[in-house]
Amino acid sequence: MTTSATEPWVEIILSARDSEVAWSDIFDHLRDIALATPNPQTLYKQTVDPDRLLAESAWGLWQDFSSHAPKIVDELKRFWTIGSTSGTAILILDALSLRELPLIVAAAESRGITPVRIEVRGSEVPTDTDQFAKALGVPARSKLYNNKPPGPFIFTGEDTYTDVLDLPFEDCLSAVKPKPRLFLWHSWLDDLLHRYADNNDGHTIVARETKERLGSDGFWNFIDRMRKGRRLVITGDHGYAVSQFFYTEKDDDAAKLLKQCFGAKRCAQEKPDNEWPHRHLPPLAIRHDGWLVVTGQLKWKIQGGFPHLCHRGLTLLEAAVPFIELPPK
Repeated sequence: MTTSATEPWVEIILSARDSEVAWSDIFDHLRDIALATPNPQTLYKQTVDPDRLLAESAWGLWQDFSSHAPKIVDELKRFWTIGSTSGTAILILDALSLRELPLIVAAAESRGITPVRIEVRGSEVPTDTDQFAKALGVPARSKLYNNKPPGPFIFTGEDTYTDVLDLPFEDCLSAVKPKPRLFLWHSWLDDLLHRYADNNDGHTIVARETKERLGSDGFWNFIDRMRKGRRLVITGDHGYAVSQFFYTEKDDDAAKLLKQCFGAKRCAQEKPDNEWPHRHLPPLAIRHDGWLVVTGQLKWKIQGGFPHLCHRGLTLLEAAVPFIELPPK
């Protein structure tokens, strides 16, 4: 790891600073790289070295991630409470990753829309839809369907409309109700990932479809409808990994342990019969709030094969999420 592209990561990740500063600097650098890298495979290559540094040398940063990294949910809370003469809208694109950040920004600018702010923030741990929903005060995203959020939902209010959508964007215009505040969650990208998770060409298909869909008139008509009289943030609940490119664990004992504990997934709930040993250095996983979560670009041989597209683990493209604020229309 001595290339010129790696040197900034060594400074950011291994410098003697606290975890909060380190994660803030990591996210800033990821934002700048993602904005300059519209090719998803090139962007992935840019994350190999920092993911190795985090998993093999600075694993304490992953252990501190949940408590020290700037989070999407906290950023949304700040956005929601800022006083403004305009309304407020949030669009959650499920599984939105850094790969899609340059696509959205370029498409916005081609339509004469200049983003107010572009940031990268952290997901919940594990990097999963339900964990994000719980951080919003609901047990699952389905609880926001058809404007029926439960009381603990942190963005609830008489002037707020919530919904969960899965139709093509051009068919979602009627879901944008005449309310000052909107919280809409669209499952399209996450559905796409699960559809092609085991397809050898899945990452190529997803890249092609996301580029087409996020640049389409249907998507931007939907965005403009949400922006009408409202400030809008486009963000996600978690990113995703193309584990097809990960390295396979060669150590037989470690591979056996990973297979027994995780199966073909990137996280598992801790149970008495899957107690995680401490003998592995660098560690293969971290503990967080009753979960064991795999760190780094790591997979293992398992019957049926490891899914090529996945999330719930801790790599930068799973855990780092775009936050794009657009002005009212």
